[in-house]
Amino acid sequence: MGNTLKTRSQWVWISIIIVVTGILAGAVLWSSKAETTENAEQEHAHQENEKEGAEGEKEQAEDEEKLTLTNEQMQQQNVKLAQVALGAVNQVQTFPAKIMVNTDRQAHVSPSFAGRVESVYVELGQQVKRGQALANLLVPDLVDQQANLQIAQTNLDLAKQDYERERSLWSQGISAKQDYQRAYNAYRQAQIQVQAARSRLTAFGAGSNSSGRYTLTAPINGVISNKDIVIGENVQLADQLFTIDQLDQLWLEFVMPTVANVNVQPNQQIRFKSLQTGNQFNAQVQSLTTEADAQTGRLQVRAKVLSNAAELRPNLMVNVELQAGSKQSAIRVSAQAIQQVEGKDTVFVAKANQNKGFDFVAVPVQVGQRTQDGQWVEITQGLTAGQSYVAEGSFLLKSELEKGEAAHGH
Repeated sequence: MGNTLKTRSQWVWISIIIVVTGILAGAVLWSSKAETTENAEQEHAHQENEKEGAEGEKEQAEDEEKLTLTNEQMQQQNVKLAQVALGAVNQVQTFPAKIMVNTDRQAHVSPSFAGRVESVYVELGQQVKRGQALANLLVPDLVDQQANLQIAQTNLDLAKQDYERERSLWSQGISAKQDYQRAYNAYRQAQIQVQAARSRLTAFGAGSNSSGRYTLTAPINGVISNKDIVIGENVQLADQLFTIDQLDQLWLEFVMPTVANVNVQPNQQIRFKSLQTGNQFNAQVQSLTTEADAQTGRLQVRAKVLSNAAELRPNLMVNVELQAGSKQSAIRVSAQAIQQVEGKDTVFVAKANQNKGFDFVAVPVQVGQRTQDGQWVEITQGLTAGQSYVAEGSFLLKSELEKGEAAHGH
């Protein structure tokens, strides 16, 4: 009986422990669930706040990038609008080309004597005038030539004295005519020898009193484009020491395939663009090879550059733009509308606002071909027909945009 009561008491305590454990587990579970729900609600609220903040920042950025002008301001700043429209655009093919020196207006300077360089008076790239001294040489052969002239001059003086004496004696009847004739012939021969010695020196560009020194001079006006001479070296007759170019007339040379859909004729004006600056210039075709290269099927074209711009120099690489035979209709804008903003081609699109003015937004675009006159540019991406854009005065908007970005950066 006692054992039975003891056993029942144990089971009661076990039941109590199980019930208490279950209650505690339920409480912990409910608390965890409530905390999870609260955290989820807080996270959702945080995400909503971030979303609202991002949208606000986006709207603020759009407001900062947008420029606004009144109609009066646009008139004062000469800002003019136009509509994006379809128009004819030439199909242009581009060929690499090179600015060349006109070899008909070039001079190579070589010495007339072999000698040693004593002085050099000019530098590479220097502008020189015809007759200007370029360098001075010490020439042993010139010493001999000048000595021969001095000997010939001395012989001439003696022959002249003999001639004048024999002429006086012959006129007085003292000397025979044969003696007079002999003196006269010797005098004439001495004159010829002096003249020949002087002519040789003159032909070599040397003087009679240069003490064996020979001065190289510029044969034309121009620029020293090549210089291969240093003080102390020995130079020979065949050495080309200087090259002088006249840069007031340059050539443009390029090669084009015969299969290109381009018609090029002599005297035709063509357009080319500098790869360094993007500036455009004109040239006039002078010659084409009469027959295409049988192996490459290409034509050599030579044109005369019609500009004396300082940036055009020999060996400058450029692109020749030739109009193809067909035209196409495409979305285009005025070439003046294109501006470089952050390194991208950009057009300022205009939209009327409620304050009797316009809002302007810089829209990046992709450009295509240009018309032959350079007034229109094809837009392949970024704009649609009918949009209003700044056709004139876009540089002003670019400047204002850059000022705003600089102020915002500070």
